[in-house]
Amino acid sequence: MSEKVEKQEKLNYKRTFLIGFGFMGCMLLWSVYNSYVPVILRGKLSQLGIAELAGSHAWLAWLSVPLIVNAIMTIDNVFGVVFQPHFGKRSDRTRSKLGKRMPYILICLPICALFFTFVPVAATVRAAGLSILLMMAVIICFNFVMSIWRSPVVSLMPDFTPSELQSDANAVINIMGGIGQMVGFVVGTIASTLCGLLGFKVLSANLKAGTNELGEVLDANGNVVLNAAGEPTYVNYTPVFVVAAVIAVLCLVVLYFFYKKNKQYDLSANVGVETAEGEKPAKIKIKNLPITAAEKRSLFIMLGSLFLINNATEAIVPNFTNFANDTLKVSPIYSTLMMAVFAVSLAVFGIPAGRMGRKIGRKKTIMIGLGVIVAMFAVYLVVSQILPANTDGSVNKFTWIILWVALVVGGAAVGCININTLPLVLAIGGREYVGTFTGYYYTATMSASVTGPILCGLVIGLFKEDYNFMFLFCAAFFALGLLAITGVKHGEIAKGEDTAWLDEAVQNADD
Repeated sequence: MSEKVEKQEKLNYKRTFLIGFGFMGCMLLWSVYNSYVPVILRGKLSQLGIAELAGSHAWLAWLSVPLIVNAIMTIDNVFGVVFQPHFGKRSDRTRSKLGKRMPYILICLPICALFFTFVPVAATVRAAGLSILLMMAVIICFNFVMSIWRSPVVSLMPDFTPSELQSDANAVINIMGGIGQMVGFVVGTIASTLCGLLGFKVLSANLKAGTNELGEVLDANGNVVLNAAGEPTYVNYTPVFVVAAVIAVLCLVVLYFFYKKNKQYDLSANVGVETAEGEKPAKIKIKNLPITAAEKRSLFIMLGSLFLINNATEAIVPNFTNFANDTLKVSPIYSTLMMAVFAVSLAVFGIPAGRMGRKIGRKKTIMIGLGVIVAMFAVYLVVSQILPANTDGSVNKFTWIILWVALVVGGAAVGCININTLPLVLAIGGREYVGTFTGYYYTATMSASVTGPILCGLVIGLFKEDYNFMFLFCAAFFALGLLAITGVKHGEIAKGEDTAWLDEAVQNADD
């Protein structure tokens, strides 16, 4: 290890910022994927006649387009649970001139970007059945390749940062990930503008337009736009995906030249294979943990509450663009800007939420966040159902105002929840069982990331594909989570007690 690394006392922000370009590219792709793929899938499945099939067979009455779309959108979560840990461990044992992580990132990110651009291309195939089969093949390949390089790209920061500086470094990495998300939310606008400047005015106009459930472009009066042959016009989202893929590859270029120039600072370069391949710690069952029966009860209740809460949070993303298209009569490009407002609110309130947790208690802060978001979602749902819609079917001005307030306040409320749940779980177990309790935490949250979208899709389908009832589903699960967490009696840190171990544990879990 070089003397320069050993003597490092302050975080090298420039170096950490450049490391973050890898995570930025990753979050950019996910942002676009989660925003536009549900819209594309919904249009193709509707063309295939899923609703008619379900209506003609009583035993398929539960089947709906939203349910299938949401089930497909959980593939990344399933792959994340199955493959990410495996390739993360493999990268620990990899030895090359480009270090442990870069071979995975250099090879897989461009392949991932290529599959990513093929998603909307597959959607341009006229035959709905064939188009869906091609899309599914590309989506599965994209998610698998993404699961190969996602863990290595996240592990770059700890490789370059001493443990005592990783909390500060993680803040920088999260900022870069947030920038990637924000770029993803506005990349549709960028693509539309570029198409206009290059003379593709029809394509640019279509990207800005709303669509019906079949994916057909609608004009300002809600009528289907026809082409010269008198056929319906469909939105081609390929420019959006291409622009996102190009930006992600540019992020890789920055990361590659950074690593080539700074690989001597890789702290993991001299870590032996034997260390990475050491024996796995024995798994500890909850019943064998040396904690009291009351603490175990709090742990079970908290994990149940986490499962309920994350069923709600995981249901929002894959349904929001379709909700905005149906109910608000706005294009996916505009709806992604709305999601950006929610994300900014969540990010801005992260630090205050952490301070609230330390000052008034984590449980109280989580309960405040849950209470606020339940109230906002419930108010929006009531107002949207009571007040009459505009003549074009869109919501009225007052409902719009309530929705914008719900997005801003809801983002802050989710911040109160997300920032404090993991520390509360870890504090129940204590310093010696950080790894075990982190595993419990992610078991609860990752399980919900699979069930949440599917259950929400089922509810939307039962209400005749009215995406307003996404808010009913989310409000109900947030309320159940709030009710459950009232039974948690442990997990707070006593005033004056050392919390450095807890902050480090949370940092490592986030990595």
